[in-house]
Amino acid sequence: MPVIPAVAAAIPAAMYVGSKLAIPRDAKLAKGLFNAKLGYRSFENSDTVNISYRFEELYKKHPMREALVFEGKSYTFQDIQRESNKMGHWLLSKGVKRGDIISLFMQNKPEFLFCWLGLNKVGATGAFINTNLTGKPLTHSLRTATSTLLIMDAELNGPIFDVLDEVSEMGYAIYSYGGPQQHDFATPIDLSPASDAPLPRNFRKKTSANEIAMLIYTSGTTGLPKAGRFSHSRANMAALFWTSFYHFNEQDRLYIALPLYHSAGAVLGVCFSTTSFWDECRANNVTVIQYIGEICRYLLNAPPSPLDKVHTIRMAHGNGMRPDVWTRFRERFGIPLIGEWYASTEGTGILTNYNTGPNGVGAIGYRGTLARTVDRGLKIAKFDIQTEELIRDKDGHCIEKVVKDAFKIGDQYFRTGDILRRDKDGYFYFGDRVGDTFRWKSENVSTAEVSEVLSSYPDCIEVNVYGVQIPGHDGRAGMAA
Repeated sequence: MPVIPAVAAAIPAAMYVGSKLAIPRDAKLAKGLFNAKLGYRSFENSDTVNISYRFEELYKKHPMREALVFEGKSYTFQDIQRESNKMGHWLLSKGVKRGDIISLFMQNKPEFLFCWLGLNKVGATGAFINTNLTGKPLTHSLRTATSTLLIMDAELNGPIFDVLDEVSEMGYAIYSYGGPQQHDFATPIDLSPASDAPLPRNFRKKTSANEIAMLIYTSGTTGLPKAGRFSHSRANMAALFWTSFYHFNEQDRLYIALPLYHSAGAVLGVCFSTTSFWDECRANNVTVIQYIGEICRYLLNAPPSPLDKVHTIRMAHGNGMRPDVWTRFRERFGIPLIGEWYASTEGTGILTNYNTGPNGVGAIGYRGTLARTVDRGLKIAKFDIQTEELIRDKDGHCIEKVVKDAFKIGDQYFRTGDILRRDKDGYFYFGDRVGDTFRWKSENVSTAEVSEVLSSYPDCIEVNVYGVQIPGHDGRAGMAA
């Protein structure tokens, strides 16, 4: 009978068509989004939208399981629950109430997590200040947080001391946490007398989707850093989507060497170190690592070792891995899955690339035929790079972040400031940044801000700042003329 051969011939043909149209990839994306929306709806129905409930659910499920490792010390879910409860009670004793914003100037340490959870448990919000900031950018970030209470890492007293007069004028009460006291301008936080009893649910009752879970500062693409509002709904949706899309499970151990003030977090490193990276991953049985592009290049530049593939890592996920690094990184270190994604703190969408092979190497995301047909909200806009005509409204006025009347009268689109290209298979690739900014070491650099600083020096009448590409390095280095 000819039916069986016909079916056999149809199978590879169907697989080819499905692959070209990206239907399996789109289906995986759709499943992740569906699970996220379904999960979030259950949180709304149970009045547990506040993101701190996600931690408490895990604590109730397995309180004695290891939740965090830092510098060889292990913390169980119960440990973190108790410490964050203490922090919550301490915050209440200082008059902190629902809706208040508290500035956190802290390194990657368990205390950061205790503060963040403690704040959310009392209905307050943490403003995560970039610990690399000094001077004017630091005072600007503290001012725009609209807070009057600052919790700082005891080891970061120097930058605060340098601008102490301005910080005091803002009305800040300054407290130090997590280390020996170094200056008398900050009051040490002592949680030993604080209660570790659960905080009443009424502090988080009826948390709305748009209530702020945290403020995350952008890199300042057009000037000084700007505070991006990260809502409880967005935090929940992100956690649910990534869990489903990348199959995170209770056996996974994540290694985070990136700053927590950019909202990462699990096996925790104070900062990235090429020499200790793999040793810490092996010692802690890490299964997932998070990267920015430069991290992967730094690891590749290290001398080869017989231990390069001796680890338990199943996935590397993050953003900014360049095409010339991608395949070499995977082959040298034997990491089967690379999860590249493209997003921004203040953005309205995301692109993802679940990559396990040669197709889509270097892409920041993909949207196949099915996704493009069902969801028409993402469009590639053609515009003049020099004039950027698309970002002008009908009256010719420039709009910084929102494009109006782009494809039809009345529509509005978020302007990323990036040039992307899409190939015929639906993969998106990063081209460059446009406007008065460039990217270096995963930070956005404002040419206007650098020019302003340089122009303050004697004999500098006019300064032109721009980014230049350097072989073997990601982004662009600053050049001034």
